[in-house]
Parts: sequence; C-alpha cells; structure tokens
Amino acid sequence: MYKEVLLFLSSLLLAVAMHGQKQFAGKFSGEQNGVGSSADFKVVANKLSGTLTINGKKGIVSGTFTDAISSGTVHDIETGTIYQYKSFFSGTDLHFIVTFPELNNLDVDLVMQKQNIAAAGTGNNKSKDARLIGVWKYTDIISSGSGGNYGSFSTDYFMELKADGTALSWIGNSAGGAGDVSISGSGDNKIDKGQWYTEGKNLILLDPATNQRVTTIYAADANRMMLHNGGSQKRIWERIR
Repeated sequence: MYKEVLLFLSSLLLAVAMHGQKQFAGKFSGEQNGVGSSADFKVVANKLSGTLTINGKKGIVSGTFTDAISSGTVHDIETGTIYQYKSFFSGTDLHFIVTFPELNNLDVDLVMQKQNIAAAGTGNNKSKDARLIGVWKYTDIISSGSGGNYGSFSTDYFMELKADGTALSWIGNSAGGAGDVSISGSGDNKIDKGQWYTEGKNLILLDPATNQRVTTIYAADANRMMLHNGGSQKRIWERIR
C-alpha cells in the first residue's frame, strides 16, 4: 500500500511538472520601464527552444526544465554573445530572467504574458492604438562640415497606418547641397505594404509575406508620434493627415 501511494504521488508530481512546462509553449510579449520584449517558444521532450526579442534585437533560446523551471542560454544573433537565463511562471506572468555579464552580472527580469491565440496571425485582428491612425512624415537631415565646407541633405519618409491594420510606407523628396552645389530628387514611387498593430507601448510592423516583425516603442499625441528603440535612437514623425 505504501509503495502504491508513493507511485501515485510521483505520477501526480510528474503530471504537474509537465503541465507547468506546457505553459511555456506559445507567443509572449511584455514591456517594463521602456523595454519591450517578445518570445516565441516550443516545448518538446523536456526542452525549451525558440526566440526572444528585446527592443527589436533577437536571440535564439535553448534550455531544459527542472520541474516547471527552465534554464539555459540565449544566443544574441547580432553580436554572437551567449547569455544565461532562468524562466518560470508566477500566475499568468512569464518571468524570463537574463544575466548580462557586461553589466556586472545584472539579472534583468522580463515579464511577459501569453498572446491571445485567437488573435494571432495578422495585424488585422489585433489591438491598434487609434491615435496612430493617419499619414505621418519624418524628415531625415544629414549635415557635416562647417563654414564654406558645410553641407546638408534631407529626405522625407512617409508612413500611413490605416484603421484596418494596413501599413503603407514610401520615400518622398530629397534635397540638399554644399557650397554652390545643390541636389534635389524625388522618391521612386514604390509603396511598401504591410500590417501594423500595438501591444502596450510597442508598435509592431509586420510583413505578411515573410512573417518578419519589427517592434519599436512609441509615444503619440494628436500631431506627433515618437518612435524609439529604448536607447538613443529616436525619431519624431509629424502628422500630415
């Protein structure tokens, strides 16, 4: 009888652990202190695999489970750096803790929630911040030199975010010069089409053909929209319609 009870408890604990592991499978997203994160995980035979994206930078996740806690590595695709992680659930929140050696082994806790599976797929059936709907223009200005050697060049970029989740972008006019030389031109009339939606403070642009997704942090009022990567790169877009 005693052995039967132990066997029953052992089976029960194994079932609970496997259920906890299955929670990790799926797509997740979150944002804390201006840092946007998202993840796409698979669970197969006590192993966790997939991708983790932090402010647009993607890493490859590879880990294993001890009961309902996962640990392993995140391989930064851009730099080739390998980071250690530990991950677990607290309620419905997925905590993904990454250790950064270059920051004196600072542990950064990324808290994410599972995306609604019924809303997955395209940007058409996801949340969209109504303040972003419209046509926006950003002017990129490049300047160098000083005095008689001073030169500058500017290019207009346009983006239209529609209420149905369609995103259009194109390049407008360019103009500039240095000294007595001036240059001007117009865009190539090519319009790129994709989809858009918002998650918290993140604006997501999606290319349905390649399933490529770009995430940027945004802030908006009636006439201006700021897009930034959480660091020093910020762009102010002006509403033109």
